[in-house]
Amino acid sequence: MNLSEIIQLPVSDGVYLFEKESNQFEEKYLAIRRREKRLYSDEEVKLLPFASSLNLHKKEWEFRSQSFIKFKEYLKNINHVLTILDLGGGNGWFAGELSKEFVHNFYCIDINLYELKQGARVFKNDKINFIYGDIFRMELEKNSFDIIVLNSSVQYFQDFNKLIKELLYSLKQDGEIHILDSPFYEDEKLAEAKQRSEAYYNSIGFPEMKDYYFHHSYKDLEYFTYQFLYDPRTLKNKILSIAFKNVSPFPWIRIKK
Repeated sequence: MNLSEIIQLPVSDGVYLFEKESNQFEEKYLAIRRREKRLYSDEEVKLLPFASSLNLHKKEWEFRSQSFIKFKEYLKNINHVLTILDLGGGNGWFAGELSKEFVHNFYCIDINLYELKQGARVFKNDKINFIYGDIFRMELEKNSFDIIVLNSSVQYFQDFNKLIKELLYSLKQDGEIHILDSPFYEDEKLAEAKQRSEAYYNSIGFPEMKDYYFHHSYKDLEYFTYQFLYDPRTLKNKILSIAFKNVSPFPWIRIKK
């Protein structure tokens, strides 16, 4: 599918529909987001990533706002219009906020129709396209995007290798994949991380969600041409984290062809 075909898809409340039905993951994901108080009002979504004092996840959003500001500064160094895929972008706050400052073309693809419709409502903009679809089923055309962003979403893809290969195919020759605000683990800590997630989902009454949340290792990156634009494991960042308590624990990873 090429990008011109996307805008010929049927539309529902501002969202292009590649998929016609909800799926098991979507239903469970929305249920747990309701339980965690992560389905925000339109007014709160407009503020993101600078969450209000009433947001129960304000501390997490402080980390995410750091990543956003760094990424925005990164884009300022590029002086031509980009085609950007925001994969797993949910309510579209990331593209919505960037569109206030840049004239890039954004494609927000997710299998979360509820939040996509919210994004289309809150960030109504002819530069942002909200698409309800599975990235693997859509088979996006080669050389479609300058930048692909996985913003706190890579953990919902089981096969990291398969995902990145799929995205590299649809990336332009000099394009980039950016992974933000997602945990990666050393191999020896994977089992412990999985146990923590399972215990958490059990504690809030969604034990089945462990089958939809995946833990990726730093070693998974070794198959690709990658660079850390921010690495929480460096001595400097570890010291800053101890000293200030507000340094992001998530890496910023750039992958190229």
